[in-house]
Amino acid sequence: MRGGIVYRLRGAYRGFMVSATLSVIGLFVDLGVYLAYGSVILLTDLVHWAIDAAVEVFGLLALYYAVRVGRRFPWSVLALESAVMLVSIVVALGVYVVSFASYFTESYMTGQVTTTSLAPVAATLLGGVFTLIAMVIQRRNYEEYGLEVLRADYMHALVDLVAAFAVTVGIVLVYHTGSEKLELFFVLVSSMFIVHSLLEILRDVVRTITGENVDYELSARLLKRLVNEQKGFRVEDVVARRIGSFYIVEVKVRVDPREKLETLHRLRGRIARSVLEESSMIYHVDVRFYPDRARRGR
Repeated sequence: MRGGIVYRLRGAYRGFMVSATLSVIGLFVDLGVYLAYGSVILLTDLVHWAIDAAVEVFGLLALYYAVRVGRRFPWSVLALESAVMLVSIVVALGVYVVSFASYFTESYMTGQVTTTSLAPVAATLLGGVFTLIAMVIQRRNYEEYGLEVLRADYMHALVDLVAAFAVTVGIVLVYHTGSEKLELFFVLVSSMFIVHSLLEILRDVVRTITGENVDYELSARLLKRLVNEQKGFRVEDVVARRIGSFYIVEVKVRVDPREKLETLHRLRGRIARSVLEESSMIYHVDVRFYPDRARRGR
């Protein structure tokens, strides 16, 4: 249905497909130019691209799982992939720290600059164009679909646009002045954008792994509602987790192990409809049945 949560999530998924693709392309463009021409400023920008690409892919992954209608939302898989992504980013940052240390001792301390060509400007300008395209697309998507994940993405792209401008200016100035102090300054400026991106992704990863994305107020409200509505069945627990603007709800129900499948199927439908009525931002309801040991003994 146009305007419904399913329609909006699928629209957001398409938007993230574009932004994630542009991020990956920008990453490889930076990598190719860096390998050919060097420049520690471009290396810092390259690490920034790597972290941002991880952010985009993570957002795309969450939306991909959300739009899989009728399937159980795999929180354990999402947490595992978040952990793998976190380890990958730590490795990337470790490589960068080693590279920066090498630059500082071998180039900066000896009065040499690594930015000896204007070719890296082509990469940073192209990256700026990619970022601008992603920002415009995600802003339009936010205006149409109204999801918080889209607003966060285009605001992040705005910051990245500023980063691309700063890096470009830094490369041009260092190339023309040959100042090692100016090069170090722009490396530190670009590093601040890395820290910004890193804090964003660490926040999301930690929330996913630790379960802090649980909305306890909504969970309690849904549990109370279902307990009052579903007589004859024991609703044991309800967990509402939030991803950006939408919620995935898991309902745990204890039932008589001798209950007919047809009855359980109807119960699942009633529970799902009741939960969806609570909020328009609840996208998926996962109802899980477990044997009621007390009833089994009767």
